Amino acid sequence: MGSCLKVVDRGLAVVVALLVVLLLAAAAPARATEPTAVAAFGLVGPEGGEDRAAVLDLEYRFRPWRFGIGPLMGAAMTSDGASYVRVGLGRDFPFGRRWNVNVSSAAGAYQHGHAKRLGRGLEFRSAIDLSVEVRPGVRCGAALAHLSNAGIGRINPGVETVTFTLSFVPGRMVVRR
Repeated sequence: MGSCLKVVDRGLAVVVALLVVLLLAAAAPARATEPTAVAAFGLVGPEGGEDRAAVLDLEYRFRPWRFGIGPLMGAAMTSDGASYVRVGLGRDFPFGRRWNVNVSSAAGAYQHGHAKRLGRGLEFRSAIDLSVEVRPGVRCGAALAHLSNAGIGRINPGVETVTFTLSFVPGRMVVRR
């Protein structure tokens, strides 16, 4: 009976993921048309009962492709020696005049160091980043991300991160004379 429930749970997860992808594709195109660099600093394991650690996360979001979806690559390091390198896809959802939500999903290699063991070296990251434009080409915000092996390992504890983000368009940071 337990194995049947696992199959149903995985099947439901696949259906939900496909629906999310279809909704993302059908949504209005994003305003972002330039590559963006993101620096984030925050906390791994903010929920009760978790070992907490500081995290520095750097991400580069390439120019969006079709439907506003674009590739990204990133790396994160924690104060307890964990590291995670990833590649994935993301999409901006602008609203209002200055607000934006970026949703992303990525896969990558995780090394636990002295941090929580997540069950495999291959881990998946899903994240949502809410930001506001503070000047042209520069955004400040907050992000929430989940990292786990998506059930492909024998154990799958997962971990969350909460970060403050600073996003900028690299070409706009150069002072022109």
